[in-house]
Amino acid sequence: MSDEKVVVTTEENNEMQRGIKGWQVAFIGLGGVIGSCYFLGMGIVIHDMGPAVIIAFGVVGVIVYGLMIAYAELLVNLPRKGSFVAYTSEFLGPTISTGFGWAFWFNWVCYVPSEAIAVATIVTALFGTDSGIVFVILALATMAALTAINLAAVDAFAKIESGLAITKCFIIIIFILLSIGIWIGIIGHNAEQIDGFLGGSVNFGSGQGFLHDLFPAGVGVVVTNMVVVLVTFQGTEIVGLTAAEAENPDKSVPAACRSVTYRIVLLYLVPIILVLLIYPYSLANDSNAVFSDIMYYYDMPILGKIFGAVVLIAAFSCANTGFYGTVRCMYGLSIEGLAPVKLSKLTKTGNPRNAVLLTLLFMWVVLVVGLVSQLTGALTSLYDCLLSLSGFTGTLAWVGIILSWVVFRKRYTRNGYEIKDLRARVSNGQVWIPWFACIAQLICLVMMAFGEGQLVIFIVACSAVFLPMIVKKICDGKGLTRDVNALGNGELTFDEMYPPKH
Repeated sequence: MSDEKVVVTTEENNEMQRGIKGWQVAFIGLGGVIGSCYFLGMGIVIHDMGPAVIIAFGVVGVIVYGLMIAYAELLVNLPRKGSFVAYTSEFLGPTISTGFGWAFWFNWVCYVPSEAIAVATIVTALFGTDSGIVFVILALATMAALTAINLAAVDAFAKIESGLAITKCFIIIIFILLSIGIWIGIIGHNAEQIDGFLGGSVNFGSGQGFLHDLFPAGVGVVVTNMVVVLVTFQGTEIVGLTAAEAENPDKSVPAACRSVTYRIVLLYLVPIILVLLIYPYSLANDSNAVFSDIMYYYDMPILGKIFGAVVLIAAFSCANTGFYGTVRCMYGLSIEGLAPVKLSKLTKTGNPRNAVLLTLLFMWVVLVVGLVSQLTGALTSLYDCLLSLSGFTGTLAWVGIILSWVVFRKRYTRNGYEIKDLRARVSNGQVWIPWFACIAQLICLVMMAFGEGQLVIFIVACSAVFLPMIVKKICDGKGLTRDVNALGNGELTFDEMYPPKH
C-alpha cells in the first residue's frame, strides 16, 4: 500500500460536542503551558544552567512564536476541527503522522503522571513529611481526581480548566510585583544580601568576568538540557486541539494562537529575569517551587506557603489540560485510520470515551510502575525522568505542525496560487521564524542523547516514535489498515479547497 493518504467517504458522524467558549480556548492554551514544570522544572534548569537559562527560555520563546504563527496559518486557510494529526496525515503521509501522533500521545501519558508526582511532592513538603506511604496516596488520589473530571462532559472540563488557568495567571502577576519590590529593596530581607537595591549582585559580579557568570556550568549544558526547557512550554498546541469543541473555531482559535504567544513571553521571560536578579541560581532545585523558595529566602514564610500551594493548582490544571489534549490526539489518530477504529467512538454527549479509557489505563500503569521504581531505588528521580521523556516526544508534535505548514505552502504555490493571497499568513519578514523553530528543535532532540544520564531516556523516547511507524508498515503489508474520511462537516481536502489552476 502506498503511503499517500487516500480519503474514502463514510457515513459515520465523528463530530465532537461543542462546549468550549472562545475565551476559554485561550485560557485552556495557557493552562496546558503553566504546569508544575513551570515552578519545579524551572528550578531544575536554573540550577543546571545558571543565568544562561534566560537565553534558553528566549530561544524557546522564539520557537513557540514560530510554531503558533505557522499553526494559525494552517487553521485559517485549511480549517480542521481537531488534532494536529489531521495536518500531518494530509501533508506528511500516514506513516510519519503515525509516529508523530503516537509520540504526542506518549508525551502526555508520561507528563500527566509527572504532575501527579508533583502534587505529592509539594503536599509532603508543605506538611514536612517524608512518608513514602503518604506520597503514594497523594499521587494516586490526584490521578483519581483527574480521571473523574475527564470522564465527565467537555463543558465541565472547560469550566474547571479555564478557572484554574485564570488563577495561575493572577498568582504569577503577584509574584512579579513582589519580586520587583524585593529587587529594588522595599520588601523582604536576607542577611546574606545587601540591603536596598540589589542590582545584578546576586548572580553577577563574581570578578571572573561576565561570560563566566552567565555560563557558570558551560555553554554545552544549555544545549543538552534544552529539552527540559521545551517541556515547560508544551501545551501551546492544545489551542489547536480545542478547535473541534470550540464555538466559532475559525475566529477563536487563530486569535488564541496569537494571544497565547504574547502572554507566554510575559508569564515566562519576565518572572525568570526577576528570579535571576533576586535568587542565587545554585539554591534552585526541584524539591519545592522556586517562587516559594524565594519567599522563604527573603523571610516571608507565609507567602512561601502560598506560592507552594499554587503549584498544586498548576500541576492539577496542566495535567487536566494534557489529559484532554492527548485523548483528542488519540481520537484524531483513530479517525485518520492510524489507530483502532473503536477509539473514535463517541458517547451520546460527544465524549470519545474509549480513547479516554485507553489513555487512562496507560497513565495509571506509568504512574504505578514509576512509583514502585522510585520507592525501590530503581529511579533516582521519577519526576526528572518523566519530564525528559515528555519533552522529547512532545516536541515532535511541534516539528510535525511546522513541517505540515511547509508542505502546505509548497502545494499551495504548486497549484498556481500566490502566498500573498493567504489569510492570516506568516509575513515575508517572519517566514524564517518557523524554519528556525523546526531546526532548533531537531538539534535539541539530538543533543539530548549527550546529556548526563539521558541516553537511555533518549532511546526510550525514540522507540515511542518509531515503533508505531513500524507497526503501521507491518499492518499496511498485511492489509489490516483502513482508509477513512477524517474530515468534519463542511471541511474540504487541500485539493478540493485549492484545485490546480493549470
